[in-house]
Amino acid sequence: RSSDLGNSKGLFSVDSVSGEVSTTAVVGDLSSAYSIGITASDSGSPQNRGQCLLSISVYKDNANVLDFNLNPYTAVIAENVSVNSTAVSVLATTQSGPIAVSYSISKSSGKIPFRVAPNSGRIIVRRPLDRETIDSYSFVVVATSGGQVSQTAQTNVKITVTDVNDDEPTFSQPKYSLSIPEATPPGTSIVAVAATDRDLGSNGRFSYRLVGGANGYFSLDTALGNVMTAAILNSSHVSNFSLIIEAKDEGTPPLVSTTTVNVVIAVQGNTKPAFATSLYTFIVRENVRSGSLIGSVVAHDRDPGAYGTVTYKIISGDSSNSFVIDSNSGAVRTTKDLDYETVSQYSLKIEAVDAGRPRKSAMTKVSIIVTDVNDNLPVFAGTPYSVTISDQLPLGSSVLQVSASDADSGTNGDVTFSITKGDTKNRFHINDNTGVITLAGSLDSTLQNVYLLTVEASDGGAPRKSSTTIVSATVVQPGKLKPVFDQSVYSVTVKENSALGARVAKVNARESSGSGAPSVIRYSLADSTYFSVDSNTGIVTVARQLDRETTDKFSITVIATDQRKPPQSSTATLDVAVGDVNDNQPVFSNQVYTASIREDNRVGLSVAQVQATDSDVGTNGRVTYSIVQGNVDNTFAIDSNTGLISTVIEMDRELTPKYVLRVAAVDQGSPSLRAVTTLTVTVLDVNDNAPVFAQPIYSAEVPEDAAIGASLLTTTATDDDVGSNAVVTYSIRSDEEIPLLIGTTTGLIVSAGVLSGGQYKFKVVATDQGKPALNSSSDVVINVNTVNKHAPIFETALYEATIHSSTSVGSVVLTVSANDDDAGLNGRVRYFIGESENETESVPFSVSQTSGEVKLERELANGESYHFAVTAVDSGIVLLSATAQVSITVNDAEAISGDQSKSGGLSIGLIVGVSIGAVVLILLVVIVVVVAKKKAYAFKWRQDTDDVPTSVTFTPEEDNIAFTNPMYESTGFGSGLGTRVTKNNPLYESPLGEDPSPGKQNPIYCSTDDVLDRIQAELDDSLAKGFEDLDAAAAESN
Repeated sequence: RSSDLGNSKGLFSVDSVSGEVSTTAVVGDLSSAYSIGITASDSGSPQNRGQCLLSISVYKDNANVLDFNLNPYTAVIAENVSVNSTAVSVLATTQSGPIAVSYSISKSSGKIPFRVAPNSGRIIVRRPLDRETIDSYSFVVVATSGGQVSQTAQTNVKITVTDVNDDEPTFSQPKYSLSIPEATPPGTSIVAVAATDRDLGSNGRFSYRLVGGANGYFSLDTALGNVMTAAILNSSHVSNFSLIIEAKDEGTPPLVSTTTVNVVIAVQGNTKPAFATSLYTFIVRENVRSGSLIGSVVAHDRDPGAYGTVTYKIISGDSSNSFVIDSNSGAVRTTKDLDYETVSQYSLKIEAVDAGRPRKSAMTKVSIIVTDVNDNLPVFAGTPYSVTISDQLPLGSSVLQVSASDADSGTNGDVTFSITKGDTKNRFHINDNTGVITLAGSLDSTLQNVYLLTVEASDGGAPRKSSTTIVSATVVQPGKLKPVFDQSVYSVTVKENSALGARVAKVNARESSGSGAPSVIRYSLADSTYFSVDSNTGIVTVARQLDRETTDKFSITVIATDQRKPPQSSTATLDVAVGDVNDNQPVFSNQVYTASIREDNRVGLSVAQVQATDSDVGTNGRVTYSIVQGNVDNTFAIDSNTGLISTVIEMDRELTPKYVLRVAAVDQGSPSLRAVTTLTVTVLDVNDNAPVFAQPIYSAEVPEDAAIGASLLTTTATDDDVGSNAVVTYSIRSDEEIPLLIGTTTGLIVSAGVLSGGQYKFKVVATDQGKPALNSSSDVVINVNTVNKHAPIFETALYEATIHSSTSVGSVVLTVSANDDDAGLNGRVRYFIGESENETESVPFSVSQTSGEVKLERELANGESYHFAVTAVDSGIVLLSATAQVSITVNDAEAISGDQSKSGGLSIGLIVGVSIGAVVLILLVVIVVVVAKKKAYAFKWRQDTDDVPTSVTFTPEEDNIAFTNPMYESTGFGSGLGTRVTKNNPLYESPLGEDPSPGKQNPIYCSTDDVLDRIQAELDDSLAKGFEDLDAAAAESN
């Protein structure tokens, strides 16, 4: 764009993109007017150009400057205000007084549901409002003055839309479904329903109400929507409820919506098992065979069915695993031989568990008393025995003492001694109670130097049990006696964790009987690095740290040497057993175990077995197993002895697809040591779930002209299974053929043919790919809306009426009527006064939107006449309309004559003739006026949409007015001059010469409103002239 012509002093500049003209210096009083040439050029090749002349007037003050009274204008209207209502009026004037102004809304305001009456400045509602969608509008209104030099002014308008109660509360779900156990206590919250209301204030405030289905068992928090139990539930009385909950807002009138909460009462165990007694006592002889029944425990559960089934297990008191209990019957049996001498009494703790969810249990104690039988022989200590004695030993002297013990109790454990062999000459005597052997006869080493005595130890049982030992007595002369140990073999046990220097045993040697003067005896060890002996006392101690797991026993030779000359010595054996301590924890064969199981496998199936070993012995190395973590709902049980893990309840992969169990292995030492491993159990899917739709009912509104293949609605179903069991395909099930298809994998419903107005009802079936396959269905409703094809058509283009000045306010003057060939809302016609795009001057009439009756709104004077448009608009989504003209005249004479009943053809003929003549005259006048303008106003009108501006181009060469899209279109002249003129805001007007030459670029740019105003003015003048002629004709007829 450029502005060289008429701008030699550079007082003005033009924005090359927007076309905005602005001053560059103070204009002052240099000139009263400027004419500036503006050139517009495009960017094409070759480049096209157009020119115009802009006239600018300069005023010394602001007296004649156009401006709005306010900036901004504000208004507040309700969202249910009727179309064509006035929201606010704007006014632009100059300080010197009112001038002719045309109002328009700036195109920069975008699409808004308002229009402005170009002459009056009234901002009029043109489309229904919805506060929930848009709650305020801000736009710019432009005022353009007429005259030789046009002025523009603009103001901001802000319209705030207030709320009315037009939205009911909406629940987040049309239906809620849940299951609760019958033992749920009163006051427990089971679900919270939620609704929202898009309205504001009291219109958007709502409360909940339980309106049906509760039967006193449920209550509702009216503010929060929490549904709570109100009474004890029992599935045997009522197994399910359908609660109806209402959400009601506080608007006037209030709006209401409802939802349904389906509650299923799940049966479950609500009582725990009970044992017949808290303590059972069983007595068993120790020689009972393995597997023998020793007694039974019984617990009862009053719950019905499976929930009352009780299982038993031993949970403590049997570290040696000597007993087992039948999990179903409660029978307790031995698993191995018992030994009274090892354990004489057991105290077991037994648990009974029911099958409820959650499981409930009870405990009882079982005391097992083991009675003794004579099953043990007396056992000699230090066998065999040996002693060296002098043949000069006096009679009655003590030779040796044997000792024996019996592990049995009572008389079964009482031991007596006797010499049964080797003393034929009764040289020796033994005390039957103490085992002390004394000399009973004289000895002579030259005659017999060795005696081998058989000593028997017998218990007091019935029958008696006995054992024997050999006592070797060597008889020597006094000078040949060696030290004699009290025992030839010493046997002791020492703990492997004994500290260095800890006492192990004490050995003792003495001079042989009859050896004469006593001598000092010294002790030593032949071969040992782990032990040492005090040479004086014979006390053996630990010299090095012991480890049973490395060496569990030692056999040490102890030497006793006297101090005679020559010294004599003898030996004894010290057997040291290293006693175990619990210094090793169990070790699992695997750090991690894995297993899998189908979710439909039977209860009791073995899943996996864990195994751990312990290097310790006895109870320290005996391992028991338990599940310490991850056993959700006590799904698994583990055999505490074998580590075998099995199921105890049915599994459901959809609830728990994987279990991560922590299994502990604990030894029986004191304190006990433990190790933990992990077992991951994967539950394999079976096809036990049908697909579930996201909605029980789907619905959609579609136009009847939807193209084939058009997407109408998407249904969605999910399957809680996995893999192919969860792959869902869709199909349509209908009793009749319908022009619809569905995507087998997407659930997308598309049109497959021509849709007819009405409704399609069918089911969509979702099927999984399991074996066997499972399916479910959802109802679908497709409402086909007819397309708004036809605009209303008035019965006539011109409605006329003549009324008397005394016609009362509210009277029906005439009725307009338009028909629409569409059906439903598309064919429902509403009427209002005014053009479809521009409002005429206010008239003292109103029209009923539904009936088309035109009523008088105020009293009129004789001679007044009114001409206005009535528009008929249908109710389709895309509104179509038509306009008719209405002409109403106040003529008391004609109105009275029209009411009189006159006979004779002359009067009637005269009236008919005059009426026809008037119509002809009107048409002639219109034609004359149009022709007088030297332009044929036969025009074609193409208006693309309600909201897209149009432009008008007048050309003297073409007898037409083309209403077209406002972007860059040709005017019909040689170079194709482009225009960018909106219908409500003409940029400028360039007058034509009186006789423009053909092809000369002399267009007139103006708005649609300008054209219509001009045509309307000419028509009004013609009609007025016609009515004057009619009045004259009527006067002549009178």
